[in-house]
Amino acid sequence: MTTIGERVKTERNAKGWSQMELARRVTRAGYPITQGGIAQIERRGETEPKSIVQLAQALGVSVVWLQSDRGDKTAGVSPEDMQLSLLPPAGRAGLRIAAAPDLRQQLQVFSSAQGGEGGAMTLSNEPVAWLPRDARLEGVEGAYGCFVSGDSMEPAYEKGNILLVNPKAPVNPGDDVVFMREDKGGTRYVLIKRLVRRNEASWTVKQYNPAKTFSLSRKEWSKAHLVIGKYNRAS
Repeated sequence: MTTIGERVKTERNAKGWSQMELARRVTRAGYPITQGGIAQIERRGETEPKSIVQLAQALGVSVVWLQSDRGDKTAGVSPEDMQLSLLPPAGRAGLRIAAAPDLRQQLQVFSSAQGGEGGAMTLSNEPVAWLPRDARLEGVEGAYGCFVSGDSMEPAYEKGNILLVNPKAPVNPGDDVVFMREDKGGTRYVLIKRLVRRNEASWTVKQYNPAKTFSLSRKEWSKAHLVIGKYNRAS
């Protein structure tokens, strides 16, 4: 499976663009980035969650495909998005931006990227895609999907899987859980682990790759959201 950076590079080369040209187009789409930033994405293979939408829009591809290398590369890409990847700045005048779907019927999906301490993933603050809401999440306020970008829970959860998360349900030993914390700047960090036990001060959790059991501070990781399932393929 290719990385995000490899997919960005392949699509950029297919269009005959330099890294500087792609940087201009991503910046015009709303995320300021330099040629060096594009080079870093292509070299490291990852990007910040908040830039994935603008990268996909500039390249004229699906956010889901760019994030996970799964599903139809152009699924959910509007004709305006496809045209945007080819138009100069002046050509964008008059393009309509499609309204976000009704989240009562759709499940918001957030992108993730490796980059936090201790293997934590950073989670985008805005959804990058919407999927049909799983029946188990109907009526659940704040339910969401989350792309997996790490490998610490393989083979249970692999890169590109979309976790289905119920933030309102209680978590118990034996459950798979998204533990979340937020720093002062608003960046959200998450860890996906199996809950072993808990007390007032800590969560004891385990992962599979590499296999280990350790503790998380409940003061630091104050939010624990129940994973109720996953999508193996983006659709």
